[in-house]
Amino acid sequence: MFYLLITSVLWGCSPSAVESPSSAQQDTGLTAGQMREDLQQYRDAVLQSWAYLEFKQSTQLVDVSRTCDELLARITDDTTPQQFASLLREFAASLHDGHSEVLLRNIEEPLPYSWPIGLMLVREGIIVSSLNWLTDNPGVELGDRLIQVDGTPIDEYVTSRMAITSASTVDAQRVLTVDRLHWSSEPSVKLTFEKADASVFEAVFPCLPERIDFRFRKSEVFCTHSIRDDRIAYIRIPSFDWNSEAFAAASTDSERDQALIGAKPQIDESFAAAADASGIILDLRNNGGGLDLLSIYVAQHLVPGNFIYYETERRDSPLLRSLPGYHDMDARAFGTRLPQQPRNWTGFTHFSGQPFAGPLVVLINERCFSSTDNLCAFLRDVRPRTTFVGRPTNGGTGEPVVIDTLSHSGAGIQFCVSRVFSPMGRAIEGEGTKPDVQVDTDREGALKGHDADIDVALKLLASE
Repeated sequence: MFYLLITSVLWGCSPSAVESPSSAQQDTGLTAGQMREDLQQYRDAVLQSWAYLEFKQSTQLVDVSRTCDELLARITDDTTPQQFASLLREFAASLHDGHSEVLLRNIEEPLPYSWPIGLMLVREGIIVSSLNWLTDNPGVELGDRLIQVDGTPIDEYVTSRMAITSASTVDAQRVLTVDRLHWSSEPSVKLTFEKADASVFEAVFPCLPERIDFRFRKSEVFCTHSIRDDRIAYIRIPSFDWNSEAFAAASTDSERDQALIGAKPQIDESFAAAADASGIILDLRNNGGGLDLLSIYVAQHLVPGNFIYYETERRDSPLLRSLPGYHDMDARAFGTRLPQQPRNWTGFTHFSGQPFAGPLVVLINERCFSSTDNLCAFLRDVRPRTTFVGRPTNGGTGEPVVIDTLSHSGAGIQFCVSRVFSPMGRAIEGEGTKPDVQVDTDREGALKGHDADIDVALKLLASE
C-alpha cells in the first residue's frame, strides 16, 4: 500500500500560528567554510534524491549546481548564521518545489518579528486587509495600498522576498510572499501607503516580537455546509490537516484510520445534506493540503468505483534508503510508476454510499496545495460536470521527506522524493489546476467582502 502523508501548511510544516524568537535555539558559531560545506551537502542531496530534478530542469529551467555556486560566492567571513539561513531558504525556493523547506534547528529565525497589519494581493496591488494587531494607529486604513517598505519600492521588495519563498509556480510564489510579507528581520519598519484619494501616507510601525500567520485559524470543524433555497449546496473544506499528531504517532493502518474518525463523519454529513441538491459548490480555496486519505474520502463522495486516484513514482537513492521506513522497502517501491487505487488499501474506512453525480463547481486559488492539488487534478481528469472557478492552484504535490540534516548548522532539508501524476498521467507538480473561469479580486470587492467566485459559481449552476 502506498499513501502520501503530505503536511502542507505554509510555513515549515508546523501547525503553530505564532512562533516566538525567544524559543529558538542560540546560534552556533558557524565559519564561512562550514557554511559552504553545508550548502554543498544540501546540493548533493538534491542532485541525488530529489524526485523532480530532471522535470524541473526542463520545465522551469532549474539549475541546481549553478544556483549553489552563486550562493557559495555570497558567503564571506562576515556572513552571519541568520544570513546563512536566508541563503539556505533561497536555495530551497530556487527548486520551485512547494514542499522544499529548510527546518532551522540551531540557527535563530532571520525573520522573527511581524508588522502589526495584515496584507492581501488584489488586482490593483497589495492592500491592508487587517488592523487587528495595530494598537496605536497612526492613520493607516483598510484598503490602503502599500507602495514602499523602508524606502524600497514594493515591487522590488516583493521580488527580494519571493527569492526565499518556496512554491511550485510563480503565481503561487507571489501570493504566498504577500501572505508572509509582514514577517520582518527588524523590530520596526517604515511603510508608505497610497490612500484611496491618491494621497501618500508614511509611518514607522513597531513590530510584534513574534512571527504571526494572520491567515492561520485552527478549527475543530473539518468542513461546513449549507443548502440554499434554490437547492444549491455549499460545502467548505478549509484544510485536509486533521489530528495530525495522532496520525503520525499511529503504527498501524487501523490506528491511522481511527485518528481520522472525527473528520470522516463530517464529510458524510455534508454530502448527505447535498444528496438532493441541484448542484454543489465545493470551496477548496486556501486549503493548503494535509492528509491524502481525507481528500480521497471526499473524492469517493463524488466519483464511483475503484478508481485510480493518482500515479506515483519514488526516486531511488542511497540517501533515501538510509532513512527509517525506507531501508526495508521492497525494490519495487523505487523507480516504478504505480497507479494507486485507494479502495484496495485495507485497514481504512471507505465511503460506501452513492456518490453525488450532479453538477459540481470547485472554487480554487493559489493557496490550494499538496493533497488539495491532488484532489483537483483527479476531479479534472475523471469527473464529468465539474467546473473550476477562481485562480490557478499552487501546483505542488509529491512525497516530502526531511532527507538529511546539514552537518554544521543542524538544519533539516526537505523536498519531494516521489513524483505524483494525475489519473490520466499528467504532471501535477508545477502545473496544478487552471480554472475554467478565472476570477480576480479587486480592491473594492475585497473591502466590501464581496465574493465574486461564489457569484460566478451560482450563475454556472443556475444555468445547468
